[in-house]
Amino acid sequence: MTRNSTEARVRIFLRVFISAYACLFLIGCASLPKDYVKELYKRIPHKIEGECKVVNIFYATVRNQDTKKEGVCFGPRLADSLTYGTMDVKINPSVRIGKMLPNKLKRRGILGMQDVAKFGYTEFMSKLSEAVKSSPHNSLLVLIFGYQDNFEATAIKAAYFAYLLDVNTPVLLFDWPGDQPFTPGGYHKARMNANASGPYLGDLLAKIAREIRPAKMWVEASSLGCQVTCDAFEQMYAHADMADADTEITHVILAAPDVAKEEFDDEFKKEIVALSDKVTAYVSSNDTALLMSSILDNKQKLGRMKLKYDQDQLDEASGMLYMKSLEPEKYSVIDVTPINTASYKHGYYLEAPEFYDDFYLRIFDKAPHMNRNLYLVKHKGKIDLWVLQPNNK
Repeated sequence: MTRNSTEARVRIFLRVFISAYACLFLIGCASLPKDYVKELYKRIPHKIEGECKVVNIFYATVRNQDTKKEGVCFGPRLADSLTYGTMDVKINPSVRIGKMLPNKLKRRGILGMQDVAKFGYTEFMSKLSEAVKSSPHNSLLVLIFGYQDNFEATAIKAAYFAYLLDVNTPVLLFDWPGDQPFTPGGYHKARMNANASGPYLGDLLAKIAREIRPAKMWVEASSLGCQVTCDAFEQMYAHADMADADTEITHVILAAPDVAKEEFDDEFKKEIVALSDKVTAYVSSNDTALLMSSILDNKQKLGRMKLKYDQDQLDEASGMLYMKSLEPEKYSVIDVTPINTASYKHGYYLEAPEFYDDFYLRIFDKAPHMNRNLYLVKHKGKIDLWVLQPNNK
């Protein structure tokens, strides 16, 4: 047999083998569910209007309804019950949310609420349950924002947050009347409203846990919204079925928490142990907004920590770090000072891509070392602290 004929037979064999393998592969693909690849890579659902995106979210608000205006509108006062519904929110991803002027952009048709619907409790829970069960992760993301924003501005923030995080999950905005005057008296009024709104959020989270039972329920609170969340957990903990060994919340994320450190240490620690699997606090040492609230309250805030990485100088971070020492797998403290270039050094949770990258990994329970922007600082007693570095480092 000549060398050329042997090579020819080898080539023929390889062609037959490759063809057979390709056929088997195509048969396997044909047996996959319809639109498998499309569903596999599907992320946050949205509609497109020109250069803008339209995101649908659920809402529950404890604001008073403003009956003097057309449509479904809400004012800056506390109501005695929650109002539920859904809405579409139009955003432009190219607009930096920390610098936006909502009224001006709304007049130009660049952002704003659309199709705001209001439902009774039973219909709302039915729609929310259907959305949770049809989501890929059987999940729900609950968002709570802070001081100064009215209902529409809060809805816009929630839509931006959902779009930038880009997880295919239903989003529930818990809204409360934080839009009080930008004065010392206005801030104190907002804090009182935050305390009063917490029990409403707590009751709602408990009802969702009992009636809908999401496989994953993520709660993200920012700024003074963290105070609402602390009071909500106190309310939930008062129920025996919530305070038992079974946890109801998959992950609690506190960004720039405007919560007195002493109150957090005294109250929130035991409640979060009983109610959640994981908790992450994002803190920074250059948060101007929390500096002002510290002055107004005369209390040190959890979200503004001047973290010195010397082992003997960690007093200001002792609350969260002490919690971590008790259950190291449950708690994470992340210093975001290196990436905190946001408005008032406070809104990084709406502006910094590094925050969203880390948030995404955490809610899916990835190990911290999966994020190459995290730098680990070791401390005495095996307590560690992660520092979030900018993408360009």
